[in-house]
Amino acid sequence: MKDSSTQLALREMRQWIGTPKKLGGMTLAAVLATIMQPFGFRIPGTIGLTLIYWLLIIGVTFPTGFVISNFCARRSHRPCRSALSAAVAMAIAVTLVVYAINIVFLGWGPSEAERLGRVFVSGGSVAALVTLLVHMVLAPGSEGSVQSQSPKTTRLLERLPRGARGPIQHLAAEDHYTRVTTSQGSSLVLLRFSDALQDVAPTPGLQVHRSHWVSYDAIDKAERRGDATQLILINGSSVSVSRGHMPKLRAKGIL
Repeated sequence: MKDSSTQLALREMRQWIGTPKKLGGMTLAAVLATIMQPFGFRIPGTIGLTLIYWLLIIGVTFPTGFVISNFCARRSHRPCRSALSAAVAMAIAVTLVVYAINIVFLGWGPSEAERLGRVFVSGGSVAALVTLLVHMVLAPGSEGSVQSQSPKTTRLLERLPRGARGPIQHLAAEDHYTRVTTSQGSSLVLLRFSDALQDVAPTPGLQVHRSHWVSYDAIDKAERRGDATQLILINGSSVSVSRGHMPKLRAKGIL
């Protein structure tokens, strides 16, 4: 089965960069790099070739960083640990990507330790620093993360005690009640499950069983246990998936 953390990161990355503003910003960055030629990388040939070089560098490293940062954030819910993991992984990834592109554009050899080290110091260290800064800005409690970390207002959240309100992760039917699990804990609400499914909107997620609904952001991975399929959530709990709902999970790239 596919790792849903990676799949969710890829899907979010496609949604994020697939807008004219984001693509325009990346193109502008490539144009500025073409003019300034940072890190001492001088591309022989026309200015058009230099622009292609920087478009490749930015077009590959930016999505790579997005996927790495999201993957690390989903794998570790300790901000410091996820930030450090993402920074180290990003430094290595950028070093390898830039070196591979330099083999093509600058004629470097496939295993020149001195140049590899130079790329790591100049490009990898910058990528690691930028990754750390991004994680600090977007960390819970920071000013820049208020909008992204605060749960979306839903009618279902309004039914919960204030101390239990947070991003909704899981809904489970229990007789005439619905158990609502958020990042802040679990609460039992006197509400039919069918009504809870309506009140949870606009939180992105899907029903995976007649008695269970999960948020996309709460899914850590999918596991096959014998003939059964279960979703492992980021809080460590597991949710059974019925056969009738598996096509929806496959369509979302979770299975």
